[in-house]
Amino acid sequence: MFDDEEQPLDRRSLISRGGALLGTCLLASAGGPLLAKEPQKYIPHPYFDVKTYGATGKRADNATKAFRDAIDACSTRGGGTVNVPPGDFTVGKVELKDNVTLHLEAGATLFLSQLKDDFGSGPRAMIFAENRKNIAVTGNGTLDGLAQYDYTEMQGLDVDISEEIEIAKKSGMDMRRYYRKKTALNAYMFVINDCIDFSLLGVTITHSPLWTVKLSDCDRVFIRGVHIYSDLEKGVNADGIDICSSSNVTISDSVIETADDSIVLKTISRKGKPARPIENVTVTNCILTSSSTPLMIGTETEANIRHVLFNNCVIRNSNKGFGINVQDGATVSDVVISNLTIETNRRHWNWWGSAEMCKIVLLKRHKNSPLGRIHNVLVQNIVAHTRGTSIIAGHEEQPIENISITNVKIIMNTEDAKDKRATHAFQIGSLQKLRIRDLSVEWDVEAEPKWKSALVLKNVSDFVIDSFWGRQGLAKGTDPAVLVEDCQDGAVIDSKASDGTGTFIHIKGNSTAVKVRYCDTEKAVQAVSFENESLRKGVRIIG
Repeated sequence: MFDDEEQPLDRRSLISRGGALLGTCLLASAGGPLLAKEPQKYIPHPYFDVKTYGATGKRADNATKAFRDAIDACSTRGGGTVNVPPGDFTVGKVELKDNVTLHLEAGATLFLSQLKDDFGSGPRAMIFAENRKNIAVTGNGTLDGLAQYDYTEMQGLDVDISEEIEIAKKSGMDMRRYYRKKTALNAYMFVINDCIDFSLLGVTITHSPLWTVKLSDCDRVFIRGVHIYSDLEKGVNADGIDICSSSNVTISDSVIETADDSIVLKTISRKGKPARPIENVTVTNCILTSSSTPLMIGTETEANIRHVLFNNCVIRNSNKGFGINVQDGATVSDVVISNLTIETNRRHWNWWGSAEMCKIVLLKRHKNSPLGRIHNVLVQNIVAHTRGTSIIAGHEEQPIENISITNVKIIMNTEDAKDKRATHAFQIGSLQKLRIRDLSVEWDVEAEPKWKSALVLKNVSDFVIDSFWGRQGLAKGTDPAVLVEDCQDGAVIDSKASDGTGTFIHIKGNSTAVKVRYCDTEKAVQAVSFENESLRKGVRIIG
């Protein structure tokens, strides 16, 4: 503003003053402080190039010391940017320090050193930080973990997929699988422990021998615009991003293609510290592919996980869409999974998943393990092209509670594998308070002989199925479109049998207080059937 007594300026003076003001704003936006007495003077942000500290950009030359020296110099100045120009750099463990950003220019590639001496003590990782704040890895460069694998006979039994293993054996499948090569240097690409304000922006991370990004006990994590890749057939244990006992995490605008889980939440104790809860996690606007599960919670669940949003993601060519697996006694609650397109394809027998839309289960890891809970989960706005049976199943001692499923379309395709697994399209059991609205199930014309019902409810209480559409899997099959078994206090309303339906709803077991209201069963051979006549007393049919 002008002083009251100041004379109006002519046009040339205004342009000159505007240009000076614009220059001041540009300098300020560049991050350089301005000295009050000399406004034209610019002090650059501390900037350290790894080549200044001895890195050559030739892969054959070990750059570990140069990277460490550059970070130490940057830290001594109070922080800044350590720059990695185009070139190939072989590095071991590089430790970030407070207020340091490691920036990889386009054309810069970091290769994981194969020398154990380059990693020292503690976790073996390319990028490491512990008890640090305001740290970042940014840019358009690449980090390559050089993972190596052996294809060999199955070693031990994976109890979590024991049924699938037996099916594979009976189908005559090759029971060999990939394992990490024991003689190779196996390391994480990132281990970030007990840090506040960590950012990972723009980079590409490939071929991690272990989990690609492991975050433990961190707060305020921002991951955006990254590309993570591991071999979809070989990459065992090469998860994308593992959020362990951390809070206030945002992952967005990324492309992640991994053999193991793409993005997974776990609560795990470490170093004698009890597991901390996970809360306030948002995953949005990502494109995901996994030979296991693209969006996963569990199995490690030693502390509660709550307030999680999986939203606006494209899932392609994956072995499952999303999952929750509680095995260690914690509670998973307040989870929203929404706005997904899902395409699944069967993987080799050793991967977890059967090409289903989802698997949400409550289990005990061992006989004496504590029993956890799953409640308050909302699943909505999903189109899923699947090949396996989607499952939501509580424990016989503890049902899953308060699940809502809205506007979900399942298209069941034939299985692209010899070891057939799929039966029902969607199976829900041991659950209390279920709300389903606008669920439709379509089946491929080329049917699988094991296909059965579109929707199965078993041991479910307080349920409403509103606006379901579909039929049984086999056009001339004897299974119903909807099977209600051992269920209480529920209703199937305003639902419709599609072309080729035999029996629309079948009631069996100890089912009571079930209402069927205003359903369109014109295209069904039979509207409602009962396992025995006594069940009619517990069912009320209206309209």
